[in-house]
Amino acid sequence: MTDQFDAQLDKALDSVRDMLPESSLLYLEAKPRQIHAERPDLDGAEVVTMAFDVFEGEKIDARLALDEASARVDEAAAAEARLASMQRIAGRSAELDAVEARYPGRATLAEALADAGISWAYLGLSEEDGVLAEEIRRGFGN
Repeated sequence: MTDQFDAQLDKALDSVRDMLPESSLLYLEAKPRQIHAERPDLDGAEVVTMAFDVFEGEKIDARLALDEASARVDEAAAAEARLASMQRIAGRSAELDAVEARYPGRATLAEALADAGISWAYLGLSEEDGVLAEEIRRGFGN
């Protein structure tokens, strides 16, 4: 029975041998052989169906793993960007303190900067840096 299965699988693989990279061909060959070795009671069609079910499940697993890895990369990039922003803000804290001292009573740093006629960019900060600077100062003020 195994010889017949092997012959059928080899014949099927011959039809795609020229179309697939060797690594894909080896993978495509290995899974049905593994299933057949573990389940010799199944006929060839059942083995192939089961192998394709496994391939579909592995594809879903790979997609989920890729999504998780991508999310971790995005989180790391966001943390790195936040750290860089905090470093820029720290480097401009004296200027920010001076503007706040010159324009007391303003609800936000953005209002103090506007009254001073300067922008975040003038201080070498982005608008996003400004939002973070506001959050940091509010947090430290409480």
